[in-house]
Amino acid sequence: MPTVRLRLRRFAILLCRQNNKASTLRHVSIFMTTAIGIFIALGSASAQSDSSQLRSTFAQNPEGTLQTSILLQDNGTDGHYIVNASINGVSVKTYYTSENWFASLSSTTYLFLYENDYIAPADVKGFATLKMPDGSSEKAASFVIKELRIDNVILKDVPAFVLKKQTVPFLIGNSTFDGIGGAVQEGSRLIIGETTEEQNTEQASLEPEDSLKDAAQKHLDAKEYAQAASCFEALSKAGALNMFTSYEYSVVLNILERDDETIAASEQWLSEYEGKSLTMDYWVYDCLGDAYARKKDVKPAIEKYQQAISAYCKLFNTTEKAIRKSSFQDETLGITLFNLSRMYASDGNVSKAEYYCSLAAKSGSQQAISFCKQYKIKY
Repeated sequence: MPTVRLRLRRFAILLCRQNNKASTLRHVSIFMTTAIGIFIALGSASAQSDSSQLRSTFAQNPEGTLQTSILLQDNGTDGHYIVNASINGVSVKTYYTSENWFASLSSTTYLFLYENDYIAPADVKGFATLKMPDGSSEKAASFVIKELRIDNVILKDVPAFVLKKQTVPFLIGNSTFDGIGGAVQEGSRLIIGETTEEQNTEQASLEPEDSLKDAAQKHLDAKEYAQAASCFEALSKAGALNMFTSYEYSVVLNILERDDETIAASEQWLSEYEGKSLTMDYWVYDCLGDAYARKKDVKPAIEKYQQAISAYCKLFNTTEKAIRKSSFQDETLGITLFNLSRMYASDGNVSKAEYYCSLAAKSGSQQAISFCKQYKIKY
């Protein structure tokens, strides 16, 4: 047998034997980073009930005075005004309402800011149900805006919420300025800081979130995945899962290697939410690939890993060509590429196995790099 063919056959056998534990374990870390932060825009879990936490911890204006004012631009509809504002350095179309209202973002605006690193995972503070001024309730996620600039006013550590029903990109009200004494509208100007007028106290208030969701989040924080899965299962039976919690359920099931349940939960998630977040699309497809790989069901594992890679490339606006040229490196993607390589090896497709193994190495997968070096595969 020619030397090259022998080497490739040995490569395929060894690659097939690589287990999937590393891929499964990497899902553990995403709860405190990507997963917990990005998808709470649609609301779900534990509540923050202490309204004292909903105040800026520090605020100032450049002049150092106790009071300043900004110009309001009347947009002619809904009693809202337009103001010039930026969130963590990014200009966002901002509307002001004279009602006592905290800062709130639409889910689309939040996802854009998060997925482009303008909001960090550490800025995410929890989940809640907001009681609206009209008496209705809406699920929301809370986070902190590290720096909010509104004309010549700079606010630090501003509490904010994400409302999936909100149609305007960013809405602020008088309660946004509570940390520096409140705000009062006078004609076309908004007077901010140390106001003397009595403020209307009928503000949006927080109510406790469902105890099961709160318990699930606590178990996730403690890495108690079996207990978290039990909470998600109860939520599922009650029909109370949403986009984020059903996603978490899929990832937890994958960590626990409950393969049939992972497949069922992930496929259900895709049927309802696919396309709403490329980041989540990637992880759910990756979970499916892992589950099918453990079941040694090679064909669907290949399909799901390929779909995961496609979602990831779209998310970061890259291509396989860019990866081959080493102009894009990401170890998370590299792990999925290496798993795809393993599946092609299991399927007997040595050329594709070697191709994706080299791509995985170029992406930064340490396992793929070691394998390529050991078996002299160019990458």
